[in-house]
Amino acid sequence: MVRVMSFNLRCANVGEREQWDRVDDCVTEILQSGCELLGVQEATPEWMADLTKNLEGWNYYGIGRGDSKGGESEYSAIFYKMDRFEVLDGGNFWYSDTPDVMSKCWTSYHNRICTWALFYDKKEDKKFVHVNTHMDCDFDLIYKSIPILKEKIMPMMNYPLSLSGDFNSFQNGREYNEIIKFMKDSKFEAPDSMDYLTYHDDCPEKHEGHIIDFIFINDKVKAHKYRVCKDKINGNYSSDHFAIYADLEYDA
Repeated sequence: MVRVMSFNLRCANVGEREQWDRVDDCVTEILQSGCELLGVQEATPEWMADLTKNLEGWNYYGIGRGDSKGGESEYSAIFYKMDRFEVLDGGNFWYSDTPDVMSKCWTSYHNRICTWALFYDKKEDKKFVHVNTHMDCDFDLIYKSIPILKEKIMPMMNYPLSLSGDFNSFQNGREYNEIIKFMKDSKFEAPDSMDYLTYHDDCPEKHEGHIIDFIFINDKVKAHKYRVCKDKINGNYSSDHFAIYADLEYDA
């Protein structure tokens, strides 16, 4: 069993609290969850440095999505516990007409990246793939991105595969329904589950139904438990998204 978390860290402020005010709470959120594999979104180079410094015994796979000025910009990296997992292979692709090179997501303001890694689980002597992404905010661009996501991950489906991310599209919406044509939502596969919003913007009561973060699985993975980490840390929300996690059995 592997506990897999997806967490949009928020690249700027949450309410009056800036990124640097929230580092300790985000790290606490991650460690408190007991996760062993973590897909992050909106992870700026500063976030990556803070997480690398504070998550002792962890490493990550991934690169920044890049920007028009040649900067790294945000990562959709996959963090993993080194004592349990080893990266055997991996890569990145972009949602664009040239997905194999760093490129912009069509008419978006931003590049949008997807990172994947083939892991060896030393504890269970198994191989599996985990994919992590952060899609655009425009529904049409998300919909246009899904065929690229499918094309890139289908050759990996001979392995147990999980897919985490901020998809910026709603549960049961057009874009979500395209993804579940080739993946399954761990929330609805897990017998021990819950149904709660994942985006709250520091005010959950105003965002009922805003479920835009997901952990999807293929048919070689069994989900046992799904949770939204909706509690405050030290009296505050650590991000503008709630982290989510699922307990997954690969090659079930």
